[in-house]
Amino acid sequence: MIAEIVPLARLPKSLSYFDYEVPQIFEGQIKIGQLVKISFKGRVVNGVITKLKEQPEINAILKPIIKILDFQPDIDAKHLELLWWMSDYYSTSPALLLKNFMPESLKRIGSLKIISELKPMPPSISRAALPNIQTNLKKFFTSEKNAFLFHYQNQRNKIAFYLKCAEKFLTQGKSILILEPQITDIKIILPYFLYLFPKKVTVLHGELSKTEYWQNWQKIKNEKIKIVLGARSAIFAPLNNLGLVIVDNEEALDFKQFDQYPYYDARYVALKLSQLTNAKIIFASQSPRVETYYETEQKRYQLLKEDVNFKTENRLVDMNQELKKKNFSSFSEILVEAIQKTLERHQKVVLLLNRKGAFTLMLCRDCDYIFKCPNCKTPLVCHEDESGLCHGLWCHYCGYQEEVPLTCPNCHGVSIRFLGAGTQTVEKEIKRLFSKAKTLRIDKDIKKIDISQLAINDIFIGTQFFIKNYLPEVKNIGLIGIISTDTLLFRPDFRSGEKTFAWLSNIINFGQRIKSHVFAQTFFPNNFVIQSAVAQNYKDFFKREIEEREKLGYPPFRRLAKLIYRHQHEKKCTFESFILCEKIKNALGKEAEIICDEQPRKEKQKFVAKIILKFQTQSLKKIIKFFKTIPDDWTVDMDPVSLI
Repeated sequence: MIAEIVPLARLPKSLSYFDYEVPQIFEGQIKIGQLVKISFKGRVVNGVITKLKEQPEINAILKPIIKILDFQPDIDAKHLELLWWMSDYYSTSPALLLKNFMPESLKRIGSLKIISELKPMPPSISRAALPNIQTNLKKFFTSEKNAFLFHYQNQRNKIAFYLKCAEKFLTQGKSILILEPQITDIKIILPYFLYLFPKKVTVLHGELSKTEYWQNWQKIKNEKIKIVLGARSAIFAPLNNLGLVIVDNEEALDFKQFDQYPYYDARYVALKLSQLTNAKIIFASQSPRVETYYETEQKRYQLLKEDVNFKTENRLVDMNQELKKKNFSSFSEILVEAIQKTLERHQKVVLLLNRKGAFTLMLCRDCDYIFKCPNCKTPLVCHEDESGLCHGLWCHYCGYQEEVPLTCPNCHGVSIRFLGAGTQTVEKEIKRLFSKAKTLRIDKDIKKIDISQLAINDIFIGTQFFIKNYLPEVKNIGLIGIISTDTLLFRPDFRSGEKTFAWLSNIINFGQRIKSHVFAQTFFPNNFVIQSAVAQNYKDFFKREIEEREKLGYPPFRRLAKLIYRHQHEKKCTFESFILCEKIKNALGKEAEIICDEQPRKEKQKFVAKIILKFQTQSLKKIIKFFKTIPDDWTVDMDPVSLI
């Protein structure tokens, strides 16, 4: 008997499995999905059996399997199908992917810190919310569809919905997988599951020790656990009889792996897993991705919607009026006044930005002219060199570049201003304006903050890092000020509108829950993204955004792939990019639109060349087949979340 085995080793994408002889003593014991020891390239490694057959593919002397490490399969048939699909779709070796499916085997005893730190918490919802929850539950369980979008508004109601769904599936003997974008999100939802299902739930995420991760993985595999809450990598949990997959806060970028290869997207993998196992899948979001909502418009997903009537005071502040008043500060007069009144009421002020520093667009102070791409009509963005100086303006939609102008092309004035101040600039201004108030800046540059500091400070300045990790812990907030809603809006990325809407809408939603005033400053008060977010009107945003996507040929109307090459020499980078572009043109012809960087950019001491492909879904198989011919020193990023 012959076994096809994928070794747990780093291999190029052209290599997948190897044939090994099954010794007679193992016949009758050997199974697909088992973990075994094999000799591979002069060393002993672990491998997974993916197929059993009578004859090898080529006549050769085969090495024997050394040892069966686990007589029970470590990967079931459905997860093996998922492995091969991911290998094909993400253009990577299954050997490399196996490290995601198989944790390192350790048997030391460790404690489960995240669970021991959190106390079980009973769920609580208002009576007024019950009818809507019951309506959505009925729709969910009676629908013939398997894919759903849950467009929620209230966090507590969402959790109550999840708990009811989990309870139903558990009574059917099914298991449940819940994916969260970050560990902080797991900590929010986990106490409620611990309260109702204390012995049936566990966690999987990167902050667990290797021992803790291995122990949890074993409990899941042995069916001692029925509910798994985890971050992106939990998609590979060995859950048997899967009934429900929930992708919570599905709009979050964290679901896309971008820091190491392969660049898989847990949302697409979750959808494929649900299809392979016939499980129901729920994508949940306050501000869904445009692609996800489009699926409900096309009747491929069932929409579950929470109807909430918001009553709050949101002020949209036009910063152009401030410039006319010669106020070049980061703060409008009305926001400064609101901060002063909030402090006088002994309430706390939260000031939010989208980034730590640098500038995002250029504006002429004399005529309000915005420097835009002549082709795409989108604002050009300042690119910084390694010293932090702006060395050019760039459009990432079409690749147009130009030097930083000295005068305005509209009025020929010289009063050109960079917009998009960072947290450090804002902190200096606040300390100057409110010298008696205690101010605390929290971003990724700041070391871990003691929770006690949140009680003694008056004004907080933060980025998304602060929002995720500390904002829920700040009590008695009377005012939330968004310094600039434009920072994300004009980033050179086709998702900039979607990201801006989600960011702004979620902050306003939070302000409504805690009954705080929200002030949003902008230079573009009539922009449909900002207008829709402040009004909490997703429908209007989607209608305009989907028109733009269709016009420019972006998802969901066309698929995207990003090819990346890195090298320390610029000429080598340019040459390889040119060669591959020509190869793509010859192989794919009109099947794909090709956007090549005219000149490689320098990132982290290396030059980087990028090639963007746009193509129709019907060309996907041909594109994937072509990617198998691309040299291994090129990185393939299928469905990139950004083109930058």
